[in-house]
Amino acid sequence: MDFSKLGRIGAKAHWLKYHNPIKEHINRNHKNLLREKARLIGFVMGDGSISQYKHNDISFYPDDIKMANIFLADFKKLYLKQPLLRNKGAYYALRVSSKPACDDLKSIAKYSSLTWKFPKTLKSTEEKIEWLRAIFDCEAHVSNKNIRIESVSKAGINSVKKALMEFNIDSKSYKYIRKNKKWNINYILIISKAENIKRYAELIGFNHQKKSVKLLSLPACQSGYWDGLENRVRKDV
Repeated sequence: MDFSKLGRIGAKAHWLKYHNPIKEHINRNHKNLLREKARLIGFVMGDGSISQYKHNDISFYPDDIKMANIFLADFKKLYLKQPLLRNKGAYYALRVSSKPACDDLKSIAKYSSLTWKFPKTLKSTEEKIEWLRAIFDCEAHVSNKNIRIESVSKAGINSVKKALMEFNIDSKSYKYIRKNKKWNINYILIISKAENIKRYAELIGFNHQKKSVKLLSLPACQSGYWDGLENRVRKDV
């Protein structure tokens, strides 16, 4: 009698029993959780990772507790499992092991820093907004003049630019070649004109609390900024 073979059969049966309810949940209910899924995909692309080398691990490293809590709630709704949350001081570390979740997410998109981009499976306006907001939550820097994201994924930056245009938000993209040729080229996207910043704030915004406060404090997002703007522009000209 081959006990090792029997052991493998038993282990497979055990995992099928454990995984099948999650797979059934994905097939039956994810069509009603489109916003949660789009947001989770954006979070993992921006500040997370998926590894199936030895285990089936999904990690997320936000520096904002609201983002961490959103990830926790979304993952539990989508994959019926609660990620482990640790406070690391400067950031939060979330980790969870789930083969059905890894298989499902990887069937939709790529998540490495070099190859991520907008998933074409996200069709609705709501899904696109959630994905964009999640990407900007993770990658954006809000200055006194603009909103900026930077990545080594050219496809990722180009797809963000294209997605923003669907909301009539214009942006400029650049590439930065660093001195060390071994380092990857950085691709930069900037939203700078006042009308585009305002439109971004109204239509997309942030889950990230500090970035949201900074965005809404910009002159372009202050109601008084637009009062008599046409006359001010004419005078300047």
